[in-house]
Amino acid sequence: MPSAVLADAQNHKASQLFKILGDPTRLHLLYLIANETRSRLCCVDLSESLNISAPTVTHHMKKLEAVNLVFRRKHGKWTFYEVNRTEFNKINKLVNTL
Repeated sequence: MPSAVLADAQNHKASQLFKILGDPTRLHLLYLIANETRSRLCCVDLSESLNISAPTVTHHMKKLEAVNLVFRRKHGKWTFYEVNRTEFNKINKLVNTL
C-alpha cells in the first residue's frame, strides 16, 4: 500500500478521533475516567460529577467507546467505564507529533 494512502487513512482516523474529543463534555468525561484512582467509574458517578443526566453520559460514552477510548463493563444494573490505556497513550503520542 502506498505511503500516501496509508497517511490518508491515518489522517481520517485522527480526524474522527479529534471530532469525538472536540466535544467539551466528552473531553471532561474522558479526563475524569483517565484520572480515576479506582480505575473505573460508574455512570452515576460521572452523571453527578458533571451534573448531567445518566442518559446524556451514556450518549457521550458510546461515542468514546466507538473510537476505543473507553471500555464499558456491566455489573448487575450498574455500568462502569474505564479508560483504554493503550489507545489513550496512542492519542498522547499522536498529539505530541503534531
